[in-house]
Amino acid sequence: MDFPLVKTFKNHKILSIVWEIGKWGLVLWLLLPIRKNMTGSAAFIRIAFGILLFVLFAGKLLYDSIFDAYKRNVERNNIRDLLGMAGIVSIIALVVGAVIFSIGFYVFSYLQNATSQTE
Repeated sequence: MDFPLVKTFKNHKILSIVWEIGKWGLVLWLLLPIRKNMTGSAAFIRIAFGILLFVLFAGKLLYDSIFDAYKRNVERNNIRDLLGMAGIVSIIALVVGAVIFSIGFYVFSYLQNATSQTE
C-alpha cells in the first residue's frame, strides 16, 4: 500500500535530481564557447555568466558535502571528506584556469591580428 506522502517524497527526490542535472547542464552549455574561438562580446558575456554559475554551484556543493555535515553532526569519514574537498577544489581550479587561459589566448590572438593589420 502506497501512502500519498511517500509518493510525494519520491517525486520530490526525482525532481531534485532533475534540477541538479539541469543546473549543471546550463553551466556546461554556457561554457561551450570556450572550446571555440570567442567571437564578439556575446560569447564573452555567456562564458562569464557560466563561470559565475559554476563557482556558485560548486561552492554550494562543497558547502553541502563537507561543511554542512559537521553542523548536523553526521558521522564522517575524514579521508573521504578530504578527497571530496580536494576533488571539488581541483575541478573548480581546472575550469577557472581553462577560462583564464582561453581569455588570455583570445586577447593574444586579437592583439596579434591588430598588429599584423597595421604593418
